[in-house]
Amino acid sequence: MPTSAVLLALLVVFYLLLGTLLAVVADIDPALGLLESLFEVALMLGLLYLALKLARKLGRFSQTATAILLFELLLTLLALPLVSWYQRTGSTESGLLMLVLIFWSIVVLGHILRHTFEVDLNLGIAAAVLYTLVSWNIIALLFPVPA
Repeated sequence: MPTSAVLLALLVVFYLLLGTLLAVVADIDPALGLLESLFEVALMLGLLYLALKLARKLGRFSQTATAILLFELLLTLLALPLVSWYQRTGSTESGLLMLVLIFWSIVVLGHILRHTFEVDLNLGIAAAVLYTLVSWNIIALLFPVPA
């Protein structure tokens, strides 16, 4: 990925817009969806910055953040019809496909982290699993799903 602050800023804006759209499709208040997306991107970029600083690889921040955000945008685009399908029908198939997307996202994030930190793929995937579990739990505490 190229090192570009402008590209990174644009990706953050698109991430926020798609996150808000996903909230609307999931029948969640758009303002809450935007706030949650803002928190998610801040958490992701903040933890990435901290990890890269600790690993003394801070020069890779822009490239890694760009790669992760691009992939997250792709995932959100793929998730939009699945969430809509689930909202309309409550089908098990849509839930299973979402589960496949989650596993794929962990593997791809692990692959990105592997190259960023120059570690084994298994360690990259383990870091991706840890990040996913921690971020989901924090988000679930701060933004509980309405009943």
